[in-house]
Amino acid sequence: MNILVTGAAGFIGSYISRALIWRGDSVIGIDNFNDYYPRNCKEFNVDLLNATANNNLLYYSKDLINPVYTALDNFAQNVYKKSENPGSFKFYEGDIVDYEFLSKVYSENKIDAVIHMAAMAGVPYSTKMPRLYTKVNVDGTVNLLNLSKDNGISKFVFASSSSVYGDREDKKVTEEDDVSKAVSVYGASKVAGEVLCHAFHVIYGLPVVIDRIFGPIYGPLQRPYGMFHQRAINYLYNKKTIQIYGKKGLETAKDSTYIDDQVKGILACLDCNYDFEVFNIGTSDPKPIKIWIDTVEKAFDEKLKLEIIDVDKADVASSADISKAKKMLNYDPHTDMYVGVKRQVDVFKMMPDWYKTMEKV
Repeated sequence: MNILVTGAAGFIGSYISRALIWRGDSVIGIDNFNDYYPRNCKEFNVDLLNATANNNLLYYSKDLINPVYTALDNFAQNVYKKSENPGSFKFYEGDIVDYEFLSKVYSENKIDAVIHMAAMAGVPYSTKMPRLYTKVNVDGTVNLLNLSKDNGISKFVFASSSSVYGDREDKKVTEEDDVSKAVSVYGASKVAGEVLCHAFHVIYGLPVVIDRIFGPIYGPLQRPYGMFHQRAINYLYNKKTIQIYGKKGLETAKDSTYIDDQVKGILACLDCNYDFEVFNIGTSDPKPIKIWIDTVEKAFDEKLKLEIIDVDKADVASSADISKAKKMLNYDPHTDMYVGVKRQVDVFKMMPDWYKTMEKV
């Protein structure tokens, strides 16, 4: 299959693209290298994808890319289907809000399916920049949906978020729960995206599967900004004090899904035969922040300095009921957090100094 992956240079998008290439699919990746975090992180991800597809590297040397790629490949053993003949990778730098750019991508490629990961991410920043979030997450999604229905796309997978549920600390949320009461601009923009996906399915017959991602998603090369595990790793390495924002301090518990488990769920959404469905993809096993910290400390064999401060009012916590995904997609997350964080720390130590000493995390 020829699959368009938006946000292909991001954390989750690059893992999805790598898994698709490994199994023999051709990936057309797009990303705008938004400055939400440093561009060189995404360039690194693109070159890992070039290595996966046996392309020439664009940004970094083989001496830097190959050891990290080998580690990721080893971690993925027995996780993904792997073909003897990997698929291809073609990359476009551009923005999903640019309709002319997207039209060019669709016209130059025979696209069979779309995995739409590109978005302005992060709850706190959406409070500061609400118009940016609606422009990218709503208008950009409409652009992709419109071009997909015009080009006869066979499946549109939309990456939504647990943020659509608002704050549901008291229960595990199911796909049937109300999503009309988001408490962040980011969550509201994802609700809007879901509603638009449903409308395009009903009106135009576009097959759509929605993945409500329960994160934070962690693992090697985790998004460097706004993700607790990566921040804790960075702060411990650089001997800095981390601030804890959770509403219940160290007892604040959230679903947190290892990257390969999340990607397997997304690929199951792509491969299923449903015309329209919504799935929670998480672990259904929320762990308190004190456990997250413990995993990082054990991986480093050092103690992290921390400070508990005022809560973030837009911060939400919810846990996924994943019984529907288990039944209909055979989804089965199983990676232990200690294993996943150890891998994340091991790759962190392999990275160059500019990565390990980033200030904005």
